[in-house]
Amino acid sequence: MTSPLAVMTRPRTAGPIQRLWKGLQARLRPPPIATVDSFKTFLEQRAALIAQKCAIDYCRGKTGAFSHALFTEEAFTTALTVCRWETFVAVLGDLLIVAEGHLRPHATAGQHAQLRDALLALYAAILESQPAPEHRSHGWGDVIEDFTARLMAACAAGPPHVLVVADHSARRLFDTLPIHSSMRTLDEEVVFGAVRFRMVAVNQEMQRRVAAADVAKELLANTAP
Repeated sequence: MTSPLAVMTRPRTAGPIQRLWKGLQARLRPPPIATVDSFKTFLEQRAALIAQKCAIDYCRGKTGAFSHALFTEEAFTTALTVCRWETFVAVLGDLLIVAEGHLRPHATAGQHAQLRDALLALYAAILESQPAPEHRSHGWGDVIEDFTARLMAACAAGPPHVLVVADHSARRLFDTLPIHSSMRTLDEEVVFGAVRFRMVAVNQEMQRRVAAADVAKELLANTAP
């Protein structure tokens, strides 16, 4: 016969309610982003989410009941893949420009150039870690060059507002959407609004979760002369 004491001290396994509550807590209070690796993962995931959601949601909304058939057409899916990749790299760069504004106060004036170079290296490293898409057989050189110029301009001035930065990604998405230009002429504001909305949300998450002092310190340490 099991003793009452054994029953009382036996470890309890989490029931469905406890597991649900823990899952909800994890979603509502995700862990802080305090390392360069976790920061890199955060940027990759959020850039992919914005690129994919904005492109697919627009195409489905635009084509309505015909979207299911359209998404089985090889020509369309190929063009959509190009759109998603090009938007991904644009959003990734824009998020790093926004992030630089959060990290800058945690570097001395003499370290600003070093911080900028660390973010440039992080951008290139993320792109180089991705599988090369078919339409990018020539690599990402032009994209990295464009991002370098934009980040340097941002670093030379005050941190730009996230809405201003977001319009760069929105333009790239709009220009590469796999919908004929004659059918999306009047939809520019819709596309721009969708990208701005998601970029603002990610910026707010960045402010809440990124331990800017810790990330800046590691980035600077990684690029120390």
